Amino acid sequence: MSNLKNDFFNKNRTKVFEKIYIANVRNRLRELVNPNDADCKRWIWELVQNAKDSISGQPGRKVDIELNVDSDTYIFKHNGSPFNENTLFGLLYKYSEGKTNNYESTGRFGTGFLTTHSLSKTVEISGDLIPDGQTEPTGFSVTMYREGEDSELLEGLRKTEDSLRYEKPFHWTTYKYKAVTKRNKEAGQLGIKNFKDNIDKVMLFCLEINSIKLNDNGKILTIERSGIKDYPEYKCQKITFIVNDNNRKFNKIFLYSKIEEYNEWLTIRFNKRRNIRICCAIELDSNNDIYINTSSPGLFCSLPLVGSEVHEFPFIINSQDFEPDSERQSIFLAGNDIDEKTGKISDPGINRMILNKSHNLYKNLLGFICDFNIGKRYMAARGLRSVPHVTRFFDRVWYKEYFIKPMREILISFPIIWNGSQYKKISELKIPNYDMTNERKQIYDFISEIYNNEVPSYDESINIEKYLWSDDENIDFVDIEDCVISIDDYENITTLQDNINEDVWEWLDSFLSFIKSYYPTYLERYAIIPNMNKDFVKLNQFLATSKYVPKNIIECLEKLDINWKERHIHKKIKKYSPGTDHKISIAVSEIRDTLSEWSEEKVLTLIQYIPYDCEDTKFIQKRKSIYELCSVIWENYLSGEKDGSKFPEDLWNGIDEMVFDKLLLEIQESKKIDDKISVEFINKVLKCFSQYFQNFEINEYSFIPNQNNKLCSINDLYEDIEIPEILKDCLKNCFGEDIRENLINKEIETRNLKNIITTREITDYRSTLKKYFLMDEEMKYNRYSRTYSKYVPRNSKIEAAKYLIRIVHNDSHTLQRKLFNLYQVFIKHKFSEDEYCVIDNKYHDIWDYSNKYIYEIIRNIIEENDDVNSLAKNLGKSENEILKYLKIFINNFPIKGKIVPNQYSEFCEIAKLMNEGMDNIPFDKFDSDIFSDSYLSYSDTLYEDSESDNNNNNNIKLIPKELKDIAKYLGYDVRAGLVHKSIGRPCSRSISYEDICKKIDELIEKKHKNKDTYKDKNFKKAAYILLEKYFKTMEEIEIKKLFPYSYLLKNNIIIDVVIDESARETLVNIGNTYDDDEIKELLKNSNEIKQFLKTIKQKQFLKIIHKDSSQSIVIGSGPNSERISRFFKKYNNRISYSNNEYYYSGPNSKMIDEIYNIIYKILDNSNEFNNVILNKIPSYDELINIEKYLLKNDENIDHENIDNENIEDCVSFIDNYKNVTILQDNINEDVWEW
Repeated sequence: MSNLKNDFFNKNRTKVFEKIYIANVRNRLRELVNPNDADCKRWIWELVQNAKDSISGQPGRKVDIELNVDSDTYIFKHNGSPFNENTLFGLLYKYSEGKTNNYESTGRFGTGFLTTHSLSKTVEISGDLIPDGQTEPTGFSVTMYREGEDSELLEGLRKTEDSLRYEKPFHWTTYKYKAVTKRNKEAGQLGIKNFKDNIDKVMLFCLEINSIKLNDNGKILTIERSGIKDYPEYKCQKITFIVNDNNRKFNKIFLYSKIEEYNEWLTIRFNKRRNIRICCAIELDSNNDIYINTSSPGLFCSLPLVGSEVHEFPFIINSQDFEPDSERQSIFLAGNDIDEKTGKISDPGINRMILNKSHNLYKNLLGFICDFNIGKRYMAARGLRSVPHVTRFFDRVWYKEYFIKPMREILISFPIIWNGSQYKKISELKIPNYDMTNERKQIYDFISEIYNNEVPSYDESINIEKYLWSDDENIDFVDIEDCVISIDDYENITTLQDNINEDVWEWLDSFLSFIKSYYPTYLERYAIIPNMNKDFVKLNQFLATSKYVPKNIIECLEKLDINWKERHIHKKIKKYSPGTDHKISIAVSEIRDTLSEWSEEKVLTLIQYIPYDCEDTKFIQKRKSIYELCSVIWENYLSGEKDGSKFPEDLWNGIDEMVFDKLLLEIQESKKIDDKISVEFINKVLKCFSQYFQNFEINEYSFIPNQNNKLCSINDLYEDIEIPEILKDCLKNCFGEDIRENLINKEIETRNLKNIITTREITDYRSTLKKYFLMDEEMKYNRYSRTYSKYVPRNSKIEAAKYLIRIVHNDSHTLQRKLFNLYQVFIKHKFSEDEYCVIDNKYHDIWDYSNKYIYEIIRNIIEENDDVNSLAKNLGKSENEILKYLKIFINNFPIKGKIVPNQYSEFCEIAKLMNEGMDNIPFDKFDSDIFSDSYLSYSDTLYEDSESDNNNNNNIKLIPKELKDIAKYLGYDVRAGLVHKSIGRPCSRSISYEDICKKIDELIEKKHKNKDTYKDKNFKKAAYILLEKYFKTMEEIEIKKLFPYSYLLKNNIIIDVVIDESARETLVNIGNTYDDDEIKELLKNSNEIKQFLKTIKQKQFLKIIHKDSSQSIVIGSGPNSERISRFFKKYNNRISYSNNEYYYSGPNSKMIDEIYNIIYKILDNSNEFNNVILNKIPSYDELINIEKYLLKNDENIDHENIDNENIEDCVSFIDNYKNVTILQDNINEDVWEW
């Protein structure tokens, strides 16, 4: 049972050991695959540490160390004590044996030997071993394998164990490394360099090391102690080392002070009597000056704490009692002094205690340095300027308050600053404070002069600057600003010269020039510049020199209330200038500063000066232009031009802009163009702007007149690019939008506003017109928003259309030009040139929404007439002209209402009409010119398409006149349903020649079958013309095809209808009365016989009306005479009755003739006459015609009262009806609406 138990523990103990081994080395070895710089520098010291620790606990024993470097092979050896089994086992398996509580051992702190693997993870080790129970050593060799991860590490451990060999004693312990990787090699180089930098300090602090030798690829470095000199009164020692660096010998000297005394805190902490050991050292060079190797750390724990270099000190401090971190890169300073758990001093507490005790050692060193005339004492302030930037285990507050502050107090009490003749305490001197690197010597000289040389030497001031601290009232730093303040305190140069050894003017001149170059703001903040009264003044915008300022400029200055002498630098100051030294421009700046704010009187004083001597004639003209403009606005302030010779051009820079600003503001105040602010004046302002002020923001001012002569901002205006006045009137009068408010006055020369203004042309208002034309024509209430909609009355839209139609294209062939020409015809008004305007053809969309009202106007005029004849009379045109106008209108514009004439010239709706005849050519080639623009000229080009009409008709088989007459006689009036030939072919339907032939044949058949129609004269005429005349013009085959019934029964129809009993009787009577020759003669002279019959009719008319010798119309007593008189008396009171006859007396014979013709025509058509007479109230057109003939040029007629009398007659007429019920029987329209 006992064996089973032992087997269990033995079996598992190995596994546990392997896991512990891996846990101990794995993470650190991973880090060392790519070691940091601190590790690369530390590996050498870990080996030195092992050498030193090998003899710990053996008082008086010393060790020699050698390091051989051959390319990438590093061999470290020492002759310290042999290994025992525990120490060798601890090295191979990575655990420390006996070091933790051994205060003599430096290796008690960290991972130690593992760091050497930054060189290589394979190490060949040889040396001597004293086995347990033996006293004599035996030699051994072993290779350590530590490559790879867990399993590889265990495999390496087995290989290491297998490699162990015992040999004869070596008497030296050797470690051999082969650097393989790039980082291994860098680690080797960094370690060697750090070794060279710090080996002298290591020899100083490690007395156990007897000697050290480095063979770096054949270059031998050795260091050995030469001697120690003791200075007990200073508690200091001086030690010298002899260094042989590749046969170059030199000494290394260290001054140091140390303590080694019993310490209660350490004794309690380690439960063993302990002394505290501290050594502070300062290196001296061969000149007996302090020397600091900045690449070497200031902290040593026997060996350098590599990585702690940022922690600067005024000395090198070493203590074997320091408690560093595990990697020996810093010491613990953060935390409580006492460990709360144990009640003993903590690691930070030990380190703080060491630093506090170093204060006295520092004082010892300073005392020695000052008494033994050691130089570069300022280096004793190193590390005291500020708290170091230590990031780990550090308490900044404690460090500053308890370490740095006492150190500073100690330093200040010693004379460490050289003033050029002796060393002084810091508090006894003014310490120059430089804030720039390039001009330090010059700054130093100025400070030295001002403070009577109570300053360090120049070199000393430079050196001490980087070490001294600023937050100490015991140190009197002075900088260039302090010098300036000191001069300011003197108030004037007379007082200052008593304290300056040099020529005060020359010195001050240099000083001011320097200040101007590097500290210009001081000149403004402090009074150090001597004016012409020798008083110190501050630099301001008015201070200047005046050496070359001419009389007229001074005159101007005085007028501007500038106190010239007080504000100008003394002329003995020659090098310094506040800007443009000794130039007129300085005086100019005074003027400019004075005029930096607007003052009418002052600014206009300068404006009067014209630089006649200026070579730039344009500039002279600019000055005169500005003066001219100002003289209009501020005439009371300007007394005339003055000589401005020698005035530089840039004097007015900025001032001109200010003047121009005020000028525009003054113009703006006028609100509108007047006698003073005229368009001509504004043009001069704009010309001045375009020539001299192009960068001026004129859009901030309202000074540009619009087309209503109001002054506006250019932002609110547009250049008028030929916008017709008609359009402007249209928008204003019809829609209430006055676009002239936003258009630049046409008299303004806009070339002076190039690239500033935007333009507007007629097309820019299309959307505006669209908006208004598409608005509702009546107000509508929105019950959701509870608001009334915007609207434009129909009448306003119509009036707008009447405006817009007068804007016409310059090309007479465009549709819009056609419409304009037609409009003139139908409204019977030929617009004069000032009533319409012509625009380019490219503008074509402004009528998009207005033309429909023009169409409507024209249609209404047409529809007021029953036929073309009536329309022609009303328009004062011939029927042919009217037909051509109608053709243009119908074929080019929308067709609505009764406006299309039939072949009786009666107006009809187009849907009720047909085109005459059928096309013999494809429709897409038919009448192509009808829709062209060839009709559009008002006069010359209005008819140019007539020939093409004829050509088109030649391609169409029309209906012969005879057939139209025949159809009419038969009761089918085809002319009434055919569009007038002059109009073209606008209808969608057509009737062909064949159609009318068929229709006539059907009507003949229908009437012939009804014997009651045989005596119908119209039927007789139709049958006679068709059968006896028209058939003779046709081929028999065609007759049979087109008139089958009429052809078949032709003879029957002639006997039955054409020659009836009455006709036959008339023919017999004619035959009995006249012989054949006489009948032929009658037929031959039928026209003369008709004229004779007409004359007889006229004689009957003259019984009713004739003109007498007094140029009056005599209306006789015939059956219609009274009615004629009543008719004319409605419109004129010139009708009188005498001797049973009515008389009309006109103002002239021409008018009498016209009236006569009117009456004749009325009587000639009794139906028309009766219709007119029987109307109670004549139509509007009748009134116009009568008024045209009866009232024209009649001076005896009271024209003003005619309309009023007619209206009054209407009112009286309505009054007679008493009520609307009776009235509505006599009103054809809706009586209420009427």
